[in-house]
Amino acid sequence: MDVFKLAFETIVVGLLAFVWLGVASYLFSPDFMADLLCRRLPAYAKDNQTLLSAGVLTVAYCLGSAILPIATQLLNDEHWPLPENAIRCQVFTQQQILLENVAFTAVPKHLSPADLKPVHCSYWAPVVEDGVAHGIWTFVRLWAPSPLVKQDHSATGDEAKKDRILTLFQLQESQLLNQGTDKAELLRQLHERIVVLRGAVFSGFLLSLISLFAFFAPVFGHPAHRVRTVCGTLLAIGFAVPALLNGYQDLLRGNIFDMPVLEGLVFAVVLFGAILVVRGVKTQLFLKKRYLLAVFFLALLAYGGWMSSEILYDQQVISSLATLKADSASPRH
Repeated sequence: MDVFKLAFETIVVGLLAFVWLGVASYLFSPDFMADLLCRRLPAYAKDNQTLLSAGVLTVAYCLGSAILPIATQLLNDEHWPLPENAIRCQVFTQQQILLENVAFTAVPKHLSPADLKPVHCSYWAPVVEDGVAHGIWTFVRLWAPSPLVKQDHSATGDEAKKDRILTLFQLQESQLLNQGTDKAELLRQLHERIVVLRGAVFSGFLLSLISLFAFFAPVFGHPAHRVRTVCGTLLAIGFAVPALLNGYQDLLRGNIFDMPVLEGLVFAVVLFGAILVVRGVKTQLFLKKRYLLAVFFLALLAYGGWMSSEILYDQQVISSLATLKADSASPRH
């Protein structure tokens, strides 16, 4: 049954990818998409419905299998607004404070509380400190790679503490999931939801960028708006330059757990968007703001659902293990 569940999650993620792939194909060649969807596929489906369904599911499974690991790294990149590791670190520290107030703990005895309390869990947390001017400079320093701006290496202690928290959490998670109890089944169900929402966030992120570039692209046969073209060009430059430079720095570090997935993905989409801005599009559909706002809303909805599910999952793991430790430590009569 677990195999079928995994296949179902993967297929759902792959089906979500059809949306942004279809939009990108339609923007690049609307005649091809219209011919495919209105003439070729309906004619083929009349006599080969079973084969067509099997083909769609196979392609969806392959797309989902490729997207899931990329989506995991995307949502765990340090330059992402609030990645999974930062959420897990904050939940762990806050949950541990609450547990200590009622004489519970999820921390092994050989570790002191100070070893698991970093000053900042999020890469972007220092931006909101010490006023607007300091925040702007901190944002530039964190976003720009070391060849352009001198980096601050004073947070090395925080990184070590975060690594301890994440390693400890992985051990606790594995311990709970291997028990086969009702609590482990609840955690598995939450994890399945998180997997699907990761794929939804990935597809929503790509669809938002593609739609944004299409909004700024000129339409064939209509006069080009210089403001839109300038905005589209600045948008492409603003995403492409940091993506290239930070991706290059990630490659130089050679850390297999920090591959430039986000940077490479952003650069590929920005390159496609830049082509749209220069070349133009044949449809005015994406010039309507309501479609762009609808895409942003759905993407943010998926991101909010993923974040809430991740927080709930982390809380369940930490509190469950603390309860398990307390039960095993209590004297038996």
